[in-house]
Amino acid sequence: MTGKTKPCPYCGVSLRSDAAFCPFCAKNIRPRQSVKVPSHLWRKWMKPAVILVALILLAAGLYHHFTPHVYDARGELTYTLDGNDYHLAVTFRNDPTPEPEYTVQVEADGRYDRDAKLFITHVSTGVDAGQMFNQQIDSAYIQMTQPSDSPSPITWLQPEFANDPATEGLLHSVVNFTGASTGPAELEWHINMKNGDTILLRQELDFQPVDSIHYYPEDWPMDTIEELQALVDQIQAEVPLPTVVHLHLPPVAYEGGLTIDKRTINLYGSLGENNMRTTFLGPVVYKPEKDPQGFIEFIDFRGSGSGTGLTVEADCHVEDCGFSGWDVGLLVGAEDWANPVGCLFEDNSVGFRFDSGGSYVNANRFEGNAFLRNGTAVELLRVPGAKTLYFDGCRFAGNDTDLSNPANHPVNISYATFE
Repeated sequence: MTGKTKPCPYCGVSLRSDAAFCPFCAKNIRPRQSVKVPSHLWRKWMKPAVILVALILLAAGLYHHFTPHVYDARGELTYTLDGNDYHLAVTFRNDPTPEPEYTVQVEADGRYDRDAKLFITHVSTGVDAGQMFNQQIDSAYIQMTQPSDSPSPITWLQPEFANDPATEGLLHSVVNFTGASTGPAELEWHINMKNGDTILLRQELDFQPVDSIHYYPEDWPMDTIEELQALVDQIQAEVPLPTVVHLHLPPVAYEGGLTIDKRTINLYGSLGENNMRTTFLGPVVYKPEKDPQGFIEFIDFRGSGSGTGLTVEADCHVEDCGFSGWDVGLLVGAEDWANPVGCLFEDNSVGFRFDSGGSYVNANRFEGNAFLRNGTAVELLRVPGAKTLYFDGCRFAGNDTDLSNPANHPVNISYATFE
């Protein structure tokens, strides 16, 4: 070996002076030096990293904003659309009060229908927003989940637009069931929005069976007004709610009036010889302290020029009855709601007067009535709510005034006839 040499610092063997590696002990002779990276190079890499994180966060936000969502709630929810907050509620009521659970009393042999409704209001004001919201709805439908072994399955109609959104909501669906239907069942509203969102609102529908009692003239004395009033008083004293009472009247003319003021009793007239129906010649007052809804059907109320034929101060359905010769044929008063359907009002000073100061609203279709030769056929002094009254199929003839409406309540007489 020639030239300058140096010993290996590890094994001592002679190596060239410029050697960097010892081939005998395989050690590096020249130590490595670490190079310090200038701080500005970190800043150079930091900026792209920050931009990358920002892009990731922006992408996540855009994904969340534009990706369709599914909203699932019971009874009600708040939904934000285009910066506006909307309150969606499903109910069987005539106002936007949500009903996550709804229980109805049913008799074993009864048939029933209820109007399920979807209300949409502005959260901030409570004002109806159905028409505005509807512009963003792509489709809506209803499904019903119910016990598979029910002897009488629930049926329903797909949602339709309501005539009066203020009291019937944006959409409504008629649900039909019987006293043999079993629950609980779940009514599911599916609302598909144009932006891809899906809103699912659920209601539970259940049934409470109640007993019912029928009173017939062959079993109970009721041929005179005294006997009938005594029987009514006995029923009111002895039969507690929620038992439903059906009172079937004989085809007689009662020389006097009747008062029902404790509990609901359904009254049904009948037809006898010479086409004579059950008739009251004195005023009848129907104002039970407690509901449920009552029914008065197939009865004539015939007066002699004064008084009120039938005063109803309860939730009541009056069907196929006749009112003649009274100062007021049918009066709906106090704070209640009743609707005449298929009735005849003739030769009264006022045929039908609505004068209720309450807030409860029920059926609004006063269909198929005939108003003949009355001083005023229909008089609307006070009517609860703002639900339009429909007089479809009604006939007005020979009245001095067909409709007096000092309450300025909304009415629809488009499908009534005037002679």
